[in-house]
Amino acid sequence: MDSIFSLLKDISEKEDIKIYLIGGYLRDFLIGRVTKKMTLLIKGNAELIARDFAKKIDINIIEEKNSFKVIDIDRDLKIEFIELEEDINSYLQNRGITIQSLAIDICNFSDDIKEEIIDPTGGLSDIEENKIRIWDGELLEKRPIMIVKAVSLMSDLDFGMDEDTIKIIRNNKKLIANIDSNELGDQVFKILRNRKSYHYFGFMDKELEILEEIFPEVVEMKDVGECKYHVVDSFTHSLYVLKLTENIIYYEGYFEDHIREAYEKHACEEVIGEHTRMELIKLAAFFHDVGKPSARKVDSKGRVRFRGHEITGAEIIKNISQRFGLSIKERDILYRIVEKHMFPLISYKSNDVSSRFLYKMFKETKNETLDILLIALSDIVGTRKLLDPDEEMGKFKIHVEFMANNYITRFKESQDITDIITAADILKEFDLKEEVLVSEILEEIKKAIFKGKISRNKNSIMKYLKNIL
Repeated sequence: MDSIFSLLKDISEKEDIKIYLIGGYLRDFLIGRVTKKMTLLIKGNAELIARDFAKKIDINIIEEKNSFKVIDIDRDLKIEFIELEEDINSYLQNRGITIQSLAIDICNFSDDIKEEIIDPTGGLSDIEENKIRIWDGELLEKRPIMIVKAVSLMSDLDFGMDEDTIKIIRNNKKLIANIDSNELGDQVFKILRNRKSYHYFGFMDKELEILEEIFPEVVEMKDVGECKYHVVDSFTHSLYVLKLTENIIYYEGYFEDHIREAYEKHACEEVIGEHTRMELIKLAAFFHDVGKPSARKVDSKGRVRFRGHEITGAEIIKNISQRFGLSIKERDILYRIVEKHMFPLISYKSNDVSSRFLYKMFKETKNETLDILLIALSDIVGTRKLLDPDEEMGKFKIHVEFMANNYITRFKESQDITDIITAADILKEFDLKEEVLVSEILEEIKKAIFKGKISRNKNSIMKYLKNIL
């Protein structure tokens, strides 16, 4: 980054225009973190400075409503140029969160910069105290997103929150209704991106009293859930399941190496933009039982039942996805996880891990199989642990691990056989006319490979087909 700073300093001096570095880059620099995302305030023509800079590093600029962005994927570089139309101190004071309200003249940037930092709200001392603070509650009227941004910063930096800020947020929690849903969703996903999401969801519920404002579905979850198998309400159980899910995700030696490696690769999949499958797994873990309030029934013996809660829950998670502007792919992932999350429990209760059951399950759970198995394990342990704290929990892990192993080492291998045989090969060899029939034949081949009836090679497949056609 030294060359970038040198170039910006040269441009600032040549054009005689003040360039201020603000926000996350400066904050992270002060706490010893490295980032390549930078926001610059230009006391003058921002477009002129942005184009001059982009030309010198041979990168195009992206023009937006109030800013210009230079993005270099190869160098993992993202710089935003914003025109500063007011005094720098006034601008910083309006940012609200103190550790985000720091700036430095780019010409004064060096390894030892504390004396040069512009700090009108006391952000430097808050960084030293590891504290998130909103310095003026009245600013929330104009920028209510700060309410949730304060929590996402806590989760990202592992900071605490100032007591006065907690009171300010509580008193202004109804302003969350004024936040753009996409913007709100972005901050929620930032919380989910970090460890201990369960802690911050709990903090938003108990301390800040804002979780119900973000997710109104939580209100009903707190009122139902207790039954023969659950000793706590659905919300408490779901928060515990989220905690257990994160514990498993971040516990390096929990699964066998090949299963752990498969989970790591799977969870890091970029779904869209900066959203990864990891965040979706966590969100689905928290809302896996969101359908229980609408599915609650009392049978003739007075017992509470929640049959079909996974179906009603899938519809609710779809509505949540649409509300926060998630992509169709993200919506479908969340829908499938919630809709199918009971499969592993059914397997455990019926003691059925037959190839027939597993193949049917994997065909329905699809690419979300590992997600569902992980959440199901947390769900089972989370339920049983409260019913009987002394019960051996390892047996549930072994059951789920067996299914995960079958999915990774047998099912996935059986599904892509295009390198061995194609529909055209079958049509040619057996002189078939109906392509629909060929599709059914290919499915039978995959099933036979998974069940171990035939080997994964062309000779074995052709011999098998001659016997059944």
